[in-house]
Amino acid sequence: MNRPYIINDENGNPINGKYPPDKELYGEEFGGYKNEAEKILFHDFAVSFKDIAFVYNNARYYFYRHKDLVKVYHAYIKKSIEEYRNELELLENFSICGIPFIDLLGEICDLETFVDVFTPHLAIDKNGFPYNGKYPPNKEKHGDLYEGYKNKAEGVIFYDFGVQNYDVSFKYKGKDYYLLTEVDHVAVCDNHFTEEYETYANAMELVENFKIDGKPLIELLDKIEEIDPE
Repeated sequence: MNRPYIINDENGNPINGKYPPDKELYGEEFGGYKNEAEKILFHDFAVSFKDIAFVYNNARYYFYRHKDLVKVYHAYIKKSIEEYRNELELLENFSICGIPFIDLLGEICDLETFVDVFTPHLAIDKNGFPYNGKYPPNKEKHGDLYEGYKNKAEGVIFYDFGVQNYDVSFKYKGKDYYLLTEVDHVAVCDNHFTEEYETYANAMELVENFKIDGKPLIELLDKIEEIDPE
């Protein structure tokens, strides 16, 4: 995802270059921002890759990442309503009832952050990048070829599917399988990624519980013949 507004401060820490903190003016309480809302939006969401939720006019919204886009999810109608190329583009362009979101900061409530709204197995590394905290990579052992995993199947399942939210297709014993990622669940589906056969709360729950020949998918990763993110 293209985030040209992220720069490093004098200590090498990533900050929001367009809406930078000012610790001389505002102090340390909110990381150099004047209030908690600005810190959450301009740093936690825009720089530290955390998803957020808030309430405005009795409606709950989520800002979250899906594949290479940032999206707005309306919890009342249960669907995504807007998408943008990066977090700052969303903050500056999303509006509610014709009012720019950035002008509503004093009126929103219950603003909170998540490592990832719909995938609780995610974690953030020391550089601020998301990774699979439940099944973490090991680049010292396996290198960078498969995102720090020992083979392509593990890389696709644990990173592309589990972290990046990509749909997946794979072949096992000559049979094709398809895994679909939606905003609030994942599913085993048909080859058109439309009809859902089995649904799970998140990617790792599927990997641990979806069974082929009586064995969960997680035990079959070394035997998958072909696998690709979609």
